[in-house]
This record gives sequence, C-alpha cells and structure tokens, in this order.
Amino acid sequence: MALRQGKNPTYEKVVVKAPASTSNLGPGFDVLGLALGVMYDEVEVARMEERDVLLEVGGVGSEIIPTNPDENSAGVVALEFMKWLKEGGFKIKITKGIPPGSGLGSSGASAAATAVAINHMLDLKLDKKKLAEIAAQGEKASAGAPHVDNVAPSIYGGFIVVCSYHPLKILDFPPPKVEFALAVPRGIKKTTKDARDLLPKKAPLSAIINNLGAVSTVVAGMLMSDPKLIGMGMLGDKIVEPARSPLYPWLTKVKNAAMGAGAFGVTLSGAGPSVIAVCGDKRTAVEVAEAMRGAFNTEGIECNAYTSRAASGAKVIRTI
Repeated sequence: MALRQGKNPTYEKVVVKAPASTSNLGPGFDVLGLALGVMYDEVEVARMEERDVLLEVGGVGSEIIPTNPDENSAGVVALEFMKWLKEGGFKIKITKGIPPGSGLGSSGASAAATAVAINHMLDLKLDKKKLAEIAAQGEKASAGAPHVDNVAPSIYGGFIVVCSYHPLKILDFPPPKVEFALAVPRGIKKTTKDARDLLPKKAPLSAIINNLGAVSTVVAGMLMSDPKLIGMGMLGDKIVEPARSPLYPWLTKVKNAAMGAGAFGVTLSGAGPSVIAVCGDKRTAVEVAEAMRGAFNTEGIECNAYTSRAASGAKVIRTI
C-alpha cells in the first residue's frame, strides 16, 4: 500500500499526547480496551532529511526503554510509515508518563502517539482504524504480537471492542461515566511476552462459555455506565487470569482487599502487574485504591495508587 501525502501544508514537527489504557478487563483477552485519564505519554516527531529513525526517550522508566527503532514501539511505527514514503526520516522524542511493563499500555501509547503524529504531520488523512493497525505493529517490539487492544483505546479514546483481527474491525464507544481505582506496583520485572507465554493453547468449552457471558456483561456495563455490571463481568475470567496467576502470587490478596473496600469488580490491568477495580463513586475509588496499595505493601511491594475515569484518545497538542 502506498501512502499519499495530502495537499495541505505539512508540519516539520508535531507533538501528540496519548493516554494510558487498560485491556482485557477480565475476560476480554485481546478484544476489550479502555483509555484511562490517569497517565499520558507525549511524543514529539520531527522530520529529517536522512533516511533513518532516531529516538530519544525520557521520563518514567526511560532507562529501560530501547532506543533502537527496531526494538521500540514508536520506532517500529515510524519504520512502517517509511516503507511507504519515498524520502526522509523521523526524529522522535518520547516523554514517558506511563511506566513501561505496568500493564497500562505504555508501549501502546507511544506507538499510538507516533502514528497520530506522522499522520497529522504529512496530512495522510488515515482513519483511526488504519492508524490502530499501523500502531499495532509497534506492539511486536514489546509483546511479540501486533495486538490492538491497547493502541486502539489510546487512539480512539473511550471503550473499544475488537470485533475481528482479520480483517481488523473495531467498535468504539464514548468514555463510560464510571470511577476506577488503580494500583501500580513498582519493581516487578516482567514483560507482556512473559505473561503471554503462560497462556493455554486450549480451554474447556465450559470456560469458554463462561468467558463469553462475562465479556458480554462487561460490554453491557460499559455501554450503560453501570459499574455493578462491569464488575460482575470483570470477575468472570476463567481462562487468562488464572493461567497468569503464578506470575503474581499476591493477586488474590490484592483483589480481596479491593472487594473488601467496596469495589464491584477487580482484575489485572492487561498483562499486569497493575490491578484495576471498578467502583460506584469517587470516594469509594479512593478507598479501594488505598486498600490495594496496603495489600501490596504487606507483601513488601511498593505501590502507587490512583483513581481514574475513562479518557479521550490521542490529541495533537503542538505543531511547528
């Protein structure tokens, strides 16, 4: 596929801010995602004459993020665009606000912001689905597979459902008016690929049926902004989270703490180690977040606690 630069004037530099995201939401492995307004990555993309991609990374966790474009989600996205463009390259500056390896779509946000920035810079007029498809290629760098359940919410905003991967079909819905609590532990070293390697190749029919019902409940709850329904569905995963539990021996204690503090449902955020809970109001969300932090602390794990609502998608915040 060849990309055509638009007729409108292009920019030499574009800065985009993209939100964190949570994926799966319990039973919705690789098909459900939600943008979160708790953290953002900021990506500055500048054009350059050299046929290359140069990366500079700063901010939270930047010391462990590779600057080789083949190993960085934003770099892979830029290289994807360069396959179709005949000349020039990109200089990319990433300011991380989302901790890498947290289960909050850190690599996905960088990839999403880069795709949106280059699309705007060159006036390519690509739609959000195409941008998500390109950004998903960046996820190969961290997850080993081009999944879209993080990049799509970072681009679209709100709540997304991946109906199909081949061909790619995404449904997007406005941000639900629901309060979430987040616990983001520090110092737990694992990768999305580690968590994916634990997943079973097959599952019992009874577990599949259960997860289908739970996914449907999460979707209904999101569309109705009903935290009780969302929570009921989030608790229903019988396949993925149980398979990943050996990575997280503290998970049951943290989930019990969240439910005891008033959460309607709680689950790993993406591949973890962060944990997300859905709550009935802001006050309860604060209490649940603190309860989860306390549970992590009793396990000797430092943890940051947050509350969040769903967020809008990536936005261009500056052009030159």
